[in-house]
Amino acid sequence: MTVLCPFCNQPMEGIDPNEYSGYADMYICGACQVEQAIFWDSGERVVLEKDDSTELEQ
Repeated sequence: MTVLCPFCNQPMEGIDPNEYSGYADMYICGACQVEQAIFWDSGERVVLEKDDSTELEQ
């Protein structure tokens, strides 16, 4: 099954589930860097956007 990005509709790549304690299948979009967790049992999808605002200002 191919998982598509909810924003740009491009195929998403799987992320190692051990990085997220194996609770869900994690995917990342190579185009817009959005991560998506999919809980197959419930059908819930959680979208995570990377926050670049944590960079230090000089």
